Amino acid sequence: MGTKITKKRAQLLARLEQIVGSNCYNGSIQNYGPGGSFEGAGRDFRYPLTVVDAEGTKRKKRSPAVDETPEALSTGYYSFGANRLQIIKALSEVLDHLEADGKLKL
Repeated sequence: MGTKITKKRAQLLARLEQIVGSNCYNGSIQNYGPGGSFEGAGRDFRYPLTVVDAEGTKRKKRSPAVDETPEALSTGYYSFGANRLQIIKALSEVLDHLEADGKLKL
């Protein structure tokens, strides 16, 4: 990442990631209510963020990662099979771009 992640920046990145990760949808999930009544197809869900701590331990986060250290948060990614979306790095690059254009001051 181009910019060192301060505690303030880490808090913002964790909140932005929570917004992105909470906007996943799967139309194939079947929803059944009490008594087995079908309530329709599709469901929104929180995509888990994977972070790696200083010891190399991977943890999946489904709640905002505001309790992570800036160093652990900077490793945050979404795992798609063999692929990874480096979501924290991407969001940090977006913030860098907004700061460089003078549209954001952190």
